[in-house]
Amino acid sequence: MRMVAGYEPAGGPSAEHVRGSRCRAGAGSGEGMRARLRRTLLLRPADAEVSPYLMVPFEVPPGTGRIEISYRYPGQLVPGSPAVIDLGLVDHRGAAFGDFPGFRGWSGSSRRSAVVTARSATPGYLPGPLLAGTWQVILGLARVPELGVEVEVAVDTAEEEGPPPHRPPPPPSAPRDRGRAWYAGDLHSHSHHSDAPGTLAQLVSAARRRGLDFLAVTEHNTLSHLPYLRACPEDLLLVPGEEVTNRFGHMTVLGVRELADFRWRTPEELEDVVQRVHRSGALAVAAHPAAPQMEWGPGFEAAVDAVEVWHGPSRERNLAVRAAWARELNLGRRLVGLGGSDCHCGRNTEDLGHPTTWVLADHLTVEGVLEGLRQGRVAVGSAGAPRPELSVERDGQRWEIGDCVPPGPPVRVRCSPGARLWTALGVHPAGAALDLERHRYVWAELPEEQGGGFTNPIRAL
Repeated sequence: MRMVAGYEPAGGPSAEHVRGSRCRAGAGSGEGMRARLRRTLLLRPADAEVSPYLMVPFEVPPGTGRIEISYRYPGQLVPGSPAVIDLGLVDHRGAAFGDFPGFRGWSGSSRRSAVVTARSATPGYLPGPLLAGTWQVILGLARVPELGVEVEVAVDTAEEEGPPPHRPPPPPSAPRDRGRAWYAGDLHSHSHHSDAPGTLAQLVSAARRRGLDFLAVTEHNTLSHLPYLRACPEDLLLVPGEEVTNRFGHMTVLGVRELADFRWRTPEELEDVVQRVHRSGALAVAAHPAAPQMEWGPGFEAAVDAVEVWHGPSRERNLAVRAAWARELNLGRRLVGLGGSDCHCGRNTEDLGHPTTWVLADHLTVEGVLEGLRQGRVAVGSAGAPRPELSVERDGQRWEIGDCVPPGPPVRVRCSPGARLWTALGVHPAGAALDLERHRYVWAELPEEQGGGFTNPIRAL
């Protein structure tokens, strides 16, 4: 085995390389080892200002069957640490912004290491061909202390595939479809495919115990969970999701089919990401807009489809988000209000389904739920509580949440007992008769003593 001392420029931020080495061995060398990289970098706050992502290249020889990456730094995995550095992987196809062709995985700061083979990968990472060429470890500079932080990066490649780092996905299956109905679910959850300690199987079991009809699994900056979501139990639809996560804000993508690039930094880059989301048929949701250190920086002027009005852990901060959402409705925005527990399985599993998001869908399918969300046929309430109700009637006709009412005489509003009615002209009691052309829309809000909750509006056409 021939040692080559020194280092090569990493690209991205001009981090100071303290020391590094690269070892190579040809095919058939001891124990199947093909290549080895050891790199130590001193990262400073100025590096994160240049770019939040540092790319560390390494070579993958022909015939590689296994790649192992790892890293360490002081305070790693310690809550409240002054340093938080993320980990990811890019293959030989590269990291061009937008389509991110070479993306092979992301674990944020929740893992020390990851393994990728042709047939299996550590949760958060994507299995597939390990083609020869220049690959890159991504270091996300989420939090760099003032005095800097020393990060050690290690890469090992081997000829043999070795033991699988994770079980393969089961065969696809679909839940039982009840046709057009109100379906109860949770639109924001995480498993061990990103930063939750609990497994995806445990998350699914918890959703079934809660009695949910659907569950969106929205892992941070990865799609490794998607093949596993195609195996739905007969009583639970699993909706593919991604939580696009960076220091400028979090955005859940519901119905995700291709990775939404999480490296956006400017409004123009965010617009490009959202356009790609829409072209794929998915929905973009501003997540927990008022959560400390995770606020939605771009504001509701960004072209998102919906906002997480009720974020489980945000509690009283949700009141400010609800008021901001109401202002957007007054401005004429068709911005759907949603809820999500942000359950991290194994950490706050008991919060799954609180709040519960109800969707009126024609079918219990991913496409059916997405269309219900897109049309605003949505109500949000407390776990285990009745669904918040709202409808309007006129001359024997009835319109439900998400509908548009044609011009005509005033409508009679029906809603959950004790609810308040909100329109562009203010607050009204339950059962009011409204000239919807003048009031423009109406939505219902349940008081906290009834568990809280709200509906999306019925609008004037």
